[in-house]
Amino acid sequence: MARWVEAERRAQIVAAGALLARRGLIRAAEGNLSCRLDDGRALLTPRGADKGRLDGGTLVVCAVCGPPPAEASSEALTHLETYRRQPGIGALVHAHPEALLVLDSWGRLPAPSDLKEGELLVGKIARVPVLPPGSLELAVACAQALGRAPVVVMARHGALAAGADLDQAVARLEAAELLARVALARPGTR
Repeated sequence: MARWVEAERRAQIVAAGALLARRGLIRAAEGNLSCRLDDGRALLTPRGADKGRLDGGTLVVCAVCGPPPAEASSEALTHLETYRRQPGIGALVHAHPEALLVLDSWGRLPAPSDLKEGELLVGKIARVPVLPPGSLELAVACAQALGRAPVVVMARHGALAAGADLDQAVARLEAAELLARVALARPGTR
């Protein structure tokens, strides 16, 4: 049974990466995706992989309670730390959505209450300060923030969306980006 679950999760990550690339939310080697497996392990995208053209066979299996292997994504520590600290989270998507990054550069976050979809899918958006990419400090800050909100904007870095599964994490990322686009379209936003 575990082998079937892992194969299904591999296919889901490949499909999610292709969807995010088609929608312009993740480009080439940026960002990363992961999902929790049922046995204390997680499945992550490999370092430097084009997320729009993933091969399920190259995804990296990591022990949630162990150090990330060198071939795992550069943000593997953030994914693993979140899974350790937030047992209800089953999947994570990290991307660099343009509108969210623009608002962040102005010191603002989108308001989920601006759209019914934002209230239903996102509810809250948190922010963590500028911290070194791939660092333990960033991993801990994101894991803690994901205990308060399902979407976290990492200052000058991107966004991290969590869900019970990849579909929910992707939907939350898309909703957060839509909220940011709505905020940017308002006259006098800056």
